[in-house]
Amino acid sequence: MVQLIFKDNIEQNKLDALVQFLKTMDIETEIKSNQIKSKPKKHKNKLSLAVGMWKDYEIDGKELRTNAWKRNI
Repeated sequence: MVQLIFKDNIEQNKLDALVQFLKTMDIETEIKSNQIKSKPKKHKNKLSLAVGMWKDYEIDGKELRTNAWKRNI
């Protein structure tokens, strides 16, 4: 028996194509999946990269956006 181990997850259509190719060469194949299901990742609260950047200024987010979007035409 020879085993061929793929370290990355491979799309099902690619596996099917590989099995079909091996069958054309009269090689018997069997697919076994030993995928370890990982725990779903918990979503962390989204933090702004600017947290604390403006803490010493008397300006809020709305005013900051208004000033940033002003255009002199």
